[in-house]
Amino acid sequence: MQRKLWLSLALVGLLLFLGIGSQPATAQNEKSYSADQFDVDVAVQPDGSIIVNERIDFRFVGGPFTFVFRELPTDLTDGIVNISAAVDGDAYPAGTGPGQVEITGQNPIRITWHLPPTSDAVHRFILSYQVLGVVRQETDADRLLWQLLPDRYDYQIGRSLSRITYPETTQLVSPPLLVAGSGDLVQRTNNVLLTSEGLAPNSPLIVDLRFTPGSLISAPPAWQAAEQARQAAQQERDRFAPLWLLLGGLLLASGLVAFAAYWQRARPGTSPFPSPVYDPPSNLAPALAGTLVSTTASPTWNQALGTLFDLSQRGVLIIEELSKEKWYASRDFVVKLVEVPAGLLPHEEGLLDLLYETKKGRVQSIRLSKLSGQVTSGQWKRFEEPLKAEIKAAGYLSPARKATRQRLIGLGIAGFMLSIVGLVAIALLQSFLSLAAMAVPLALAVLGMVILIAGGAYPVKTDEALQLAGHWQAFFDHLKALTKGKTKPTRPDLFELYLPYAAAAGLLHAWAKRFEKAGVTAVPGWFHPLADGGSSHMAVFVAMTAATSSSGGSAAGAAGAAGAGAAGGGASGAG
Repeated sequence: MQRKLWLSLALVGLLLFLGIGSQPATAQNEKSYSADQFDVDVAVQPDGSIIVNERIDFRFVGGPFTFVFRELPTDLTDGIVNISAAVDGDAYPAGTGPGQVEITGQNPIRITWHLPPTSDAVHRFILSYQVLGVVRQETDADRLLWQLLPDRYDYQIGRSLSRITYPETTQLVSPPLLVAGSGDLVQRTNNVLLTSEGLAPNSPLIVDLRFTPGSLISAPPAWQAAEQARQAAQQERDRFAPLWLLLGGLLLASGLVAFAAYWQRARPGTSPFPSPVYDPPSNLAPALAGTLVSTTASPTWNQALGTLFDLSQRGVLIIEELSKEKWYASRDFVVKLVEVPAGLLPHEEGLLDLLYETKKGRVQSIRLSKLSGQVTSGQWKRFEEPLKAEIKAAGYLSPARKATRQRLIGLGIAGFMLSIVGLVAIALLQSFLSLAAMAVPLALAVLGMVILIAGGAYPVKTDEALQLAGHWQAFFDHLKALTKGKTKPTRPDLFELYLPYAAAAGLLHAWAKRFEKAGVTAVPGWFHPLADGGSSHMAVFVAMTAATSSSGGSAAGAAGAAGAGAAGGGASGAG
């Protein structure tokens, strides 16, 4: 008996040892990294080139990490030379071993820092290079269009400070522009300073500087001259341009006339609507009213906001201001679920599921700063589908008109597809055809666009629904007039009373700003600002409306910003 007891204890001890021993191994495999700082110094040279110095402070958590890379595209430049790399001030020699840097490729050029196994550390990575022929020649300026940060990177950047200096022999002919990204852009003597904070992955920064013409370059760079030569060769092939333009014009004109005749027969009649309407014309929920007035009867984030504030007024939700975790951080708010009463409409239940159902189960609160990660295209259906079902169940939609709308959209898409086929054919035969030949597929594209727009605008609602939508639109127009100060409030409690409808109409932030300007100081009882926040409660409420208006479903805003025609960019990462 005693022997069995000892054997049991030994087995338990072995299992505990294996369980405890496995924990560090798992934790060791978990790793992440971010950039505390990503600074860029750009020095514009008198010959139209630029010298770039990048400094990235990478924070490695877990590990080990064995490399960091940076890719430099050479598009819209005459090449990149004089590349050097360092870590923590120590220059790395060429090679593929730890403590060395590897430079490969032509477009993009890839720089790879090879590291000794690195865990739980912060290191500064320095990259210097010269970009030739990056300043382009335009009729009214020598122009620098440069992308400071990479196109593609999967890490957070805490802060970025970029400085562009230029020779004293030139000056800017117009204020510097930030054409992609966000930050504070300040012009100083012979330099421009850009400060950005809290950059999400894949957030490029593109600056546009226009200098006195001829002050940096007297001739276009090689890449631009080659492009101009290609354009001149194309002009030589344009002898038949008038014929192609005539053919495209005839196709477009005849197509528009034929479609106009069809549209006169197919479109529903319209009825005059009363204007203005000072009170809600029916008891529709804000999201239903906002969706009803849209042409496609499809909800947007504005309707979700209308529902959120309507539920708050009914005691289902409260919104609280959070204390700043860091002094430089923006204001943040949390939306808390107080209770779920019986009798909620399906789309209201759907919004609660959208906000509070996570992979880990039901939560009771969500930060506004985290909202865009929760309101994804897949999760959006939780709110969208029940709202559409309510619209359909109310008899507001006409199946026959919906079918007509789909036919028009299909015809418009077909026009676009034919135009694409034509453009591809012209591209393949560009050595023989004038660019003016594109008039034919472009005419098809315009026809397709007109038909597609008409299809998108074709009402799918019944005549009764159109009449009701007209009344609601007149009411929303009245709310818009109030936000612009064109009319005066008809009752003292108007701000909170119509707040959900203003949100559903896309007027949320303007509505709050208007009443703040009018001297309203009281905020709704369901909104709880910090007692010692340093700002008036109404000012905090206005800040909250700005945050909610831009939070949901807006994460794709910056995608494709690198397509703005700027040089620079590329990719960056570690592993």
